[in-house]
Amino acid sequence: MASKVQPPSAFFSSEEEKKTRKKHLSTDDVTNQGRYLLNNFIHERMVRDGIINTPGVDELQEPGTPCGPPMDHSREIARALRFIGDELDKDHKIQELVKKVPPEAERRVFLSVASKIFEDGVFNWGRVVALFYFAYKVCIKALDRIPLIRAIINLIMDFIRDRVAQWIIERGGWEAIREYFGSTWGQISLVAGASIMFVGAVYLMKTWH
Repeated sequence: MASKVQPPSAFFSSEEEKKTRKKHLSTDDVTNQGRYLLNNFIHERMVRDGIINTPGVDELQEPGTPCGPPMDHSREIARALRFIGDELDKDHKIQELVKKVPPEAERRVFLSVASKIFEDGVFNWGRVVALFYFAYKVCIKALDRIPLIRAIINLIMDFIRDRVAQWIIERGGWEAIREYFGSTWGQISLVAGASIMFVGAVYLMKTWH
């Protein structure tokens, strides 16, 4: 019997470290770091899912795009993103609904879906990664259209900059996603909550299209 995959270990930041990061991070910093993380999230999942002709990470953005200040625990952050994405993979309702989302959908529709995920005013890492996951699932339908993939990534990052970045700064930056693994029940509740909001958002998009 295969052993059950365990989530990555928690790497907790001290309150002092959080305050220091919060003090020095700007909205642009968090947005640029997020773009770097999203590009790597998309590329890594494409490779792992066996997508043929997976574009390189550098192809997912315009040359010279800033990646923000260096992150001390980028490997652990990537593992956290991957774990949440894996949990969303298990939601069959999400898989069926997202199949119906075209990569050519209008900008306003994408932004409406993103807004729906946070409609109740609740922010957590599960929902933030749901945005990443949504971008990935749509991007793999446009593998032969790199400019369209870049446009989807830019759109998601515009939303994060305008609506989510300040919350991330208040948490202490992207590094704080490692707190997500503080407890098993916390992991379950956050992913479940993200799944419910994601399903509602994508269903709304499907009815609009």
